Amino acid sequence: MGNSSGTEAHFTQKASFAPLPDFAIGPDIPSSGYLTTDLGGGLYGITSGLVNTMFLVTKRGVVVLDAPRDLGDRLPAAIGEVTTQPVTHLVYSHAHADHTGSADLFPGSPTVVAHELTGNLLKMANDPHRPLPTETFGGRHHTLNVGGERLELEYPGDFHQPGNLFVHAPDHRVLAVIDSFTVKSAPFFRLLFTAHVPTYVASLNWILDYPFDTIVTGHMSQFGTPEDVETTKQYVADLHSSGQKALKMVEYNDAVRHVPAENRQARLKVYVDTVVDTAADIMPKSWADRLGGFDIFLKDNVNVVVWSLLND
Repeated sequence: MGNSSGTEAHFTQKASFAPLPDFAIGPDIPSSGYLTTDLGGGLYGITSGLVNTMFLVTKRGVVVLDAPRDLGDRLPAAIGEVTTQPVTHLVYSHAHADHTGSADLFPGSPTVVAHELTGNLLKMANDPHRPLPTETFGGRHHTLNVGGERLELEYPGDFHQPGNLFVHAPDHRVLAVIDSFTVKSAPFFRLLFTAHVPTYVASLNWILDYPFDTIVTGHMSQFGTPEDVETTKQYVADLHSSGQKALKMVEYNDAVRHVPAENRQARLKVYVDTVVDTAADIMPKSWADRLGGFDIFLKDNVNVVVWSLLND
């Protein structure tokens, strides 16, 4: 009993967050645990509320982008409500398990398409829930044709993880860039764990080079528009500007004056934390009315930008 209550106390966390603005909440998710949205021409978006993706119904089968772990067996069930066509192709946007961790649930061993870098990462993962790709490509571009429908797969660089793809359905004016940003909300956890901030910034411009009306970004319950991309670009530009100003304002020796000189790790930590806190204070507070979760992920996002300013 004592151990149980101690553990419970250890994991109890009190936190206070600003309420989400209405525009960031998104649609209600039915009791089925998923919501399917007709994006036109046989292309459908689907969300659990936490994750989202898309699938394309063709004359010769269904092409699915990713198999998010949070959707699980609800994704095949949702597809079955739309069409009797089997899933013949599964495209991996990248290797992360939150987007591919239910790929083993599709019957009939569909063709699994991915960039070769994603295939390499999945070999290392050795995860039975993420079957290895059966069709990979190197370089930048691959066209997937199934049943008279076309998907253009582009690998522009590691904005999130090696092998991460842009998946464009040009005839439907839909683009999927999974883990690029969060529609109507601040990007979470260090700009979605970007591998390289300058490439992440560039990727937002690359997105806008595509002709699209709808973008699928992989998380939460809303699909976006080019205007949502522009908003995220402005947010990241403000992170960059605030970080630059904070680095000029915070003097290293002043920030670490109370930390023993021999504890260099502590001094580095205190200095960077002081810069991050200063930059977070500089960020325009109007973002709280423009992006949901601004307060939640602000310091996470500032932190990765500050480290990028110091190192990149």
